[in-house]
Amino acid sequence: MSLQSLFENLTAPLLALWPHLVFAAAILVLGLVVAIVAQKVILRLLRHATPEIRLFAGRLAYIGIVIGAILGALAASGVHIAAMATLIGALGLAVSLSLQDTARNLVAGLYLLAEHPFHVGDQITVRTFTGRVELIDMRTTTLRTDDHQQVIIPNTIIMSEVVVKQSK
Repeated sequence: MSLQSLFENLTAPLLALWPHLVFAAAILVLGLVVAIVAQKVILRLLRHATPEIRLFAGRLAYIGIVIGAILGALAASGVHIAAMATLIGALGLAVSLSLQDTARNLVAGLYLLAEHPFHVGDQITVRTFTGRVELIDMRTTTLRTDDHQQVIIPNTIIMSEVVVKQSK
């Protein structure tokens, strides 16, 4: 076998895939642009919502659109999506089992953001920590104590413990 025939045998499949790969790349780039625009639109539409909810909704839209663009690009390049879905499902199960505590904190964070049992600036006591709420994030709530210490409390603790909110 000559070097030229070896080269032709190696490049022929790539040349056949070239249009599919270009189309897949275009889908991916377009998806990223749409994700960025959608995130900015959602942030503008929710300008009156709390910063935490705006950030969560913007991130959710961005990640969802990027995942859709990746799946679309894979389908355009010839990858069988059913096989990918099976693989993603198995990986998702493994990740969810390994991140149970993080998932609990996220669910607790969603509850805190939706129900607003306290707000940024409120004085609360959780366990032995008393301080002003500085930040309510998806996984944690940050307090600033009277002696200027920062206390970061996982949201599952806030959901499962007694929280005392001092009245103003």
